[in-house]
This record gives sequence, structure tokens and C-alpha cells, in this order.
Amino acid sequence: MEFSTLGGWISTRASGMKKNTYGNIEDIVNNITIVTSKGTYTKSSLWPRISNGPDLNNLIMGSEGNYGVITEAVIRVRPLPEVRIFDSIIFYDWESGIKFMYDVSKTNSWPTSCRLVDNIQF
Repeated sequence: MEFSTLGGWISTRASGMKKNTYGNIEDIVNNITIVTSKGTYTKSSLWPRISNGPDLNNLIMGSEGNYGVITEAVIRVRPLPEVRIFDSIIFYDWESGIKFMYDVSKTNSWPTSCRLVDNIQF
């Protein structure tokens, strides 16, 4: 997180570990302003979707700075949850962990972040 920026997330079309709750970057960005060698560009509407013409947001997201430098962004934010639970589960073997992840994916209650890692990654 030390070198992580909102402009970097947008320019790489990032998707993070907490996308289950908060969405991918394209789900939360309403507007982007970029500066190019020819000037500054931004959408005239802050609404997330417009039905006329190409969408500047979709052109810029994932462009990795090829069209300009992102200088401003309007994003949707959510309030912090009232309760946050952090926990770990140790499985007897890798297959048990895979079965657990599969079972979680079939429920209606997805955790914000859930990862299965082996001892080397951990």
C-alpha cells in the first residue's frame, strides 16, 4: 500500500482482494480527469452511465498512462462496516481448503476477502 494510488488503480484497471464487497475499479469510478499534452479532458456529467458517445472512463481505465496522466477521479464510497472480523482457518490438507472455498462460493454470504494460501506463500 505504500506506493498504491487511486490513479494507479484506475490506469491498471485494478481488481483487489475486497472486490466481492466493493467491486472492481470500474464499478466505483464515476468520473476521471486526465491531463494530456493537448489539454485536460473530463466527462461533463458525474453520473456513472451516459448513453451517448464513447465513455472516457472506459477508454482511460487500463490504459496504463498511454493517453495521459490521471489527475482527478470521482468515486463511490461506502461507509465502514459496524463490525469487522478477521480470522484464519488452518486446513489439514490442500484439498480440504479447496473444498471449503468451493462451498463458500455457493453460499449467499460472501466474505469481503477470502484467500487460500499454502505454507510457502504464507
